[in-house]
Amino acid sequence: MGYQVIGLTTAGAWGGSFVGVIEAIAIVAFGATLAEFGLFPFAFWAYGALGFVLGLLIALVRLVFAPGTRISDRAWTALAAGLVVLPLALVVARYHVAQRYFAEQFPSPLSGMGLLVYLALLLGAILVSVIVAALVFFVAGGSRQAVWRLPVCWVLAFLALKAGAAGFTVPQPPPLRLAHGGAGQPNIVLVVVDTLRADALGIAGGTSATPHMDALARDGVWFRNAYAQSSWTRPSIATILTGQYSPLHGAVHKFDPLPDEVRTVAEILRDAGYWTAAFVTNINVAPIFNFQQGFGEYHYLPPAFYFGASDSATRLSAYKLLRMLRERFLRRRLYYHHYYQDARVVTERVSQWLAEAPPRPFFLFVHYMDPHDPYFEIPYNGRGIARVVEPSPPPDRAEEMRRLYAQDVQYFDGYFGALMEEFRRRELYDDTVFILTADHGEEFYEHGGWWHGTTLYEEQIRVPLIVRLPGGRERGIERTDLAQTLDILPTILGQAGVALNEALPGRDLFSASAPPEVLYAHESLEGNELEAVRWQDWKLVVANAENPRGLPTTALFDLSRDPEEKVNLADSRPELVREMLGRLERIRPGTGGMVFQSLD
Repeated sequence: MGYQVIGLTTAGAWGGSFVGVIEAIAIVAFGATLAEFGLFPFAFWAYGALGFVLGLLIALVRLVFAPGTRISDRAWTALAAGLVVLPLALVVARYHVAQRYFAEQFPSPLSGMGLLVYLALLLGAILVSVIVAALVFFVAGGSRQAVWRLPVCWVLAFLALKAGAAGFTVPQPPPLRLAHGGAGQPNIVLVVVDTLRADALGIAGGTSATPHMDALARDGVWFRNAYAQSSWTRPSIATILTGQYSPLHGAVHKFDPLPDEVRTVAEILRDAGYWTAAFVTNINVAPIFNFQQGFGEYHYLPPAFYFGASDSATRLSAYKLLRMLRERFLRRRLYYHHYYQDARVVTERVSQWLAEAPPRPFFLFVHYMDPHDPYFEIPYNGRGIARVVEPSPPPDRAEEMRRLYAQDVQYFDGYFGALMEEFRRRELYDDTVFILTADHGEEFYEHGGWWHGTTLYEEQIRVPLIVRLPGGRERGIERTDLAQTLDILPTILGQAGVALNEALPGRDLFSASAPPEVLYAHESLEGNELEAVRWQDWKLVVANAENPRGLPTTALFDLSRDPEEKVNLADSRPELVREMLGRLERIRPGTGGMVFQSLD
């Protein structure tokens, strides 16, 4: 009987590993590079572990309900492998089809499209199950042979994948650090603080003590009315780096990389003689998503992923499941290094880079993560509130979450001050352009939800924007005209004295260009398809019907009287809704109706 149990469990492990390898192949085919070959051994063992558990359940069922069956042990072994593959393959296929083809929201099985897709997935899963069962039947032999053949072959396959991963992980040579820009070109530093609301700064009336960001605002130009074009990281950072709306740059959904065809500010400045470098710690802008374009140095500071996973491995369905189980049921304390590297680590790494005297002029992009969830209690004590653990906290936790968020903002501010002091100590501060902004804000139940990425309300797209010019030019100015993160690229190029022949929808904030008449924002995440336009004090937000967030399909707000967007005027002002929809149609990227401004 022991032979039978071992045969069934190892057959289950083989079935699971087979599904894992197929998913890894699909991920690599859709964007990850073979340099991320570590995805394969992780997928092999992670899915193998799931298959082992399922195989054990099948063995128990056989022992209890079918102890005297006439089916041979060899057939049972093959059947176990096939039964494990069927649900795993179906779940994995459904996940990737939903992510890649249905904007993360799978069609209902009751609809015609949903029924057809489910049927196709089921037939595909059955086919894979039969193939795997046949392979296991061929390899396993009898029960006494299966007990050593299947485990030995599994271990050998895993070791082969590990060896392959080591072979593909080739150390990169240090970058050749050359710059050939003009002597009068300033250094440019772009600091993006993930999830930093516009009202989080002390100077804006926030509850956090942010003396260093406030000091930069007083020493530079503070744009009080600045907006991001998306409310989650990847499309928003892509907009900052490319100067394009998300429907045009293409990095919109969770699996989307930044296309090679899109030109980044780093590529433009590199061609103009700048040395380009970046320090980031958010996986959404990791090299697997191609955000390193144009950077001579791109330092990705990864978190300590669970179970020894690589960046690419975190996109496996099994990793997401195992992480959720660990977070929700096996862990009581949270620590930042499992999610990102905090402001202390990032500032230390940038300071070391400055100590190495990088070539000048340089463009430096630094992305901090600290205000992002989990909201940690400071000093760190393992206490925090994480989206993966509590996706829908009760409303009465809003104040606690705000308090922890404010602590994290304050923690970042301290190390931002240390970074500014490092520039002063090395006599770089006065000759450098500093730009401080955020990729998006955060929601604390203002509109019945949490976190970010699922609405385009003010708390999620209004962000801080501070620009400090060399020599303190225009110091202490507070501007109230509308600004966008879309404007950052043309502003950087304007300060660098770099002309761009191609048209951009943004503007150089220090040129004579007039503020935009209409602001546009776009979001496509977790089944929520959203667009927003702001004209004067009016704001229109449109959403897809039956969106998971439960947003109205049309919402109109008067921000002058209702800055918190509590009163939807769409029904009472239909003529204005029509006018705003017309403005949306004219500015929507890809319609040919946008008014572009050139930097020439």
